[in-house]
Amino acid sequence: MTPRLGENNPNIVYTKYETPSAFRKAGAFLPRDLIKKEVYEYRLSPYMGCSKRCQYCFEPHNEFIRENEVKIKTNTVSVLKSNIPELDKTKAILLDGYDCETAEQKERIIRSSLKVIVQYGIPLLIQTKSDLVLRDLDLLEELNDSGVFVNVSFSLTSLNQDHARIFEPYTCSPLNRLKALKRISDVGIQTGIILMPVLPFISDSDEELDHLFSRSAENGCEYVIPEPLRVTSSGKQRDACFGVLKKHFPALVKRYEELYPARQFGPKFGSGPQDNAYLADLLKRIYEVSRRYSLPTVFPSIPKPRSERRETRSRRQCTLDSFL
Repeated sequence: MTPRLGENNPNIVYTKYETPSAFRKAGAFLPRDLIKKEVYEYRLSPYMGCSKRCQYCFEPHNEFIRENEVKIKTNTVSVLKSNIPELDKTKAILLDGYDCETAEQKERIIRSSLKVIVQYGIPLLIQTKSDLVLRDLDLLEELNDSGVFVNVSFSLTSLNQDHARIFEPYTCSPLNRLKALKRISDVGIQTGIILMPVLPFISDSDEELDHLFSRSAENGCEYVIPEPLRVTSSGKQRDACFGVLKKHFPALVKRYEELYPARQFGPKFGSGPQDNAYLADLLKRIYEVSRRYSLPTVFPSIPKPRSERRETRSRRQCTLDSFL
């Protein structure tokens, strides 16, 4: 039975360990626009693995975790504290992990880490599919009000609820992500959408794109960065993607085989559509709709840190009841 959107994934098993990788130089697969512009320099990852288990994702096939395992990095805050005094304040920390909601609600590693980041005034970029980020809006406001760059990006594939149920059933509703984006935007924090992945012939129609860009603009979004679906040429991620297609979109299987040809070896994080004509048409249509709604498809630059931080006012923490 297909779960309700946002339902807790009952298959996940949580284990705890310590690792220096909790805070490190940034790497791993992310939208190329962010990598190209060197928006972030550091990555804070309190959890290995993700409870969402989206059907197109590479994380469920991570060789360092067991099937349906999420590892909790219990030393995250201590590793951050030992590194943060020497950080370059012109470069952002990329923070992920809100998607592991069950673990984070109990462990509160992200919230404890945010208090350290606020103390040192380091630029912050958050990328998530979860509205759990609203729990920590008080700390994000405090950092933003002090003149430090803060940006929250929500990953979206489509605003179509049926597509979300098929491809990312354990995520919160796309509409709830837009509501969270608006709340964050309303307090003056920069927000945007990572349109990732764009699913060929499923979420890439003119109607789908126009709906997403128009609703994003209405809710305070400041940019939409597109990234087409990447599929490995062989292996578990490819099998998962094509398994979903065969079940829900059988008429598209042949077209996907042409866009993503099978071969024995290929990039670990897959390749985008192998059809230049398709890609050119997709990007052309995305750029047209982005201009229509005045939403750039590139990430904004990080402003230079101010010489003096403004005095901030104290805020009461948001309660879980307000958004769960």
